[in-house]
Amino acid sequence: EVHLHWSPEVSESLTSGNKLQCSDFILAVGHNAARFLSVYVLTSANWDAVGHASVWNERSRAVTGQTSEESACVFYRHKDNPSVLICQVTCYIAEDQLFQWTEKVFDCLQHRELNVTVLSDSSVAEYKTADYLCCSSAPFLRSLHTSAFSDQPVCQPLQQPNIVTGLPAAVLNHCEVHRIATVVYQCYSDIIGPDSVTMETYKPALTKLGKSIQV
Repeated sequence: EVHLHWSPEVSESLTSGNKLQCSDFILAVGHNAARFLSVYVLTSANWDAVGHASVWNERSRAVTGQTSEESACVFYRHKDNPSVLICQVTCYIAEDQLFQWTEKVFDCLQHRELNVTVLSDSSVAEYKTADYLCCSSAPFLRSLHTSAFSDQPVCQPLQQPNIVTGLPAAVLNHCEVHRIATVVYQCYSDIIGPDSVTMETYKPALTKLGKSIQV
């Protein structure tokens, strides 16, 4: 089961039928992607935590304590520019919960003029290529976007037969169907744990987001 818990102000707005006015939604999936936003973006005092999602599944039961659950999927809103929303996801979301998470979150957002950027951690061992040298240059970024995304991605596209899986894939599918401009930046790294070099690889992805996100 996926439950969204919003701040009183946001809850009141949603209850009265007003969706969150959102121009940029930045979603970080994985420890390095989330840590990148923590270190480079959220350190400024310009962000308010406005909600969190609790996800209940066989793995989350092993994580005891409310604080760990609450910090595993948190939404932040920019104080000066409330139309910029950030979400960090470091918890496990089961296969049958991906669609539900995506539907519930996007149901709270105004879709008009919405741009979505997804930062996603991946292991270089999963990257399929005939060019073995490219994997020695890990970490590296690859992109995949919806047809509504008209901007220029900051890195090479993700080549077949590589695919995006998990929450980034669910978000990409949802946004393709609803014609929302979305780009996924997948970072392939040879280090799975939090790593400063891997984190820095995400930097170009946010340079396009302008003044509201200072990297």
